[in-house]
Amino acid sequence: MDWIKKHYDQFALALLAVALIAVSIMLILTTQGFREAFAAATTTPPTRDKVPPLVLEPIEEAKKALANPPFWNEVESRDVGGEAARKRGSLFVSDLYILDQKTGLPEKPGKGFIYTDTLSGKPIPNDWFVNQKLPLLDPGVPLQDPDKDGFANEDEWRDGTDPNAKDSHPAYHTKLFAKKFFAHPFRLVFKAYDGDPKKPKPASDGYQVNTVDLRQPSEYLKIREQVANTKFKLVKFQYKTRPNPKTEEDEDISELTVENVETKEEIVLVLNRVTDSPDYFMDFVYKWPNPQKEFRVKKRQDFALSTPGGSEKYNLVDSKEGRAVIQAPDGKKIDILPDPRK
Repeated sequence: MDWIKKHYDQFALALLAVALIAVSIMLILTTQGFREAFAAATTTPPTRDKVPPLVLEPIEEAKKALANPPFWNEVESRDVGGEAARKRGSLFVSDLYILDQKTGLPEKPGKGFIYTDTLSGKPIPNDWFVNQKLPLLDPGVPLQDPDKDGFANEDEWRDGTDPNAKDSHPAYHTKLFAKKFFAHPFRLVFKAYDGDPKKPKPASDGYQVNTVDLRQPSEYLKIREQVANTKFKLVKFQYKTRPNPKTEEDEDISELTVENVETKEEIVLVLNRVTDSPDYFMDFVYKWPNPQKEFRVKKRQDFALSTPGGSEKYNLVDSKEGRAVIQAPDGKKIDILPDPRK
């Protein structure tokens, strides 16, 4: 150190010389590297005949993304009875709440009900509308028909069908309602008979049957013959008597059985007594499609209900006040009641 202090000028000169030598060496090395890089750049690259294949997967994925842009999924953002599906469309969009009809407090729409089925009077759960992606808060939603199949949303709920699928709907007879029942009287009187009633073969005798509501000449008929202009034929005769306390003599109460050739029902006519065998009718209202149609059907008569593909054939099996029984094409018996809605 003493030497450096005494000869610092010589020491500084030595350091400068070392630095110059290092810079010279660096310049030499750099010059050699430039020559090699320049030689490589001026070299003609080899010719390639094969073009690498294009990678189209990212383009296809981008097309799919454009075709299905993200949107707010209102249904999946709600808690409908079970575990909440947390697929939010925006951090600033709240869950849907409605006011409870009893408490007046806000609650999730998956609980309780807002609407009541107008036909059955049963409540329609809110979660059914939510799960079917129907506008729950639209007051007219129960009577809407989004799939245009002629059945309202409440009809689809009642029968467990899909309100958004036109091929999924209730049976067409569910739109049929009984309107008015009435009986058209048809009275018969067994007036007389010929011959000995105790004979073993009464078919050769004559029996007089008069039609009260149908004016026509009386005639004597034999067993298995049909009363003119009616649907009744004679089936059998049975001679009967009973004591009459007023006259103290036997009273003739013989019976003549006739059969309705349409319904195969048998009616027993008692001598000199009026027997009513009315025709039963039912007026129906068919509310598919709009506007509704009204028609009258006689008991045991076939009728048809219109459908998109044509019609379905039914038979009126029975009718009475406030109720009808029809038979479907598959043989099933179905009760038809009046529509309680006004």
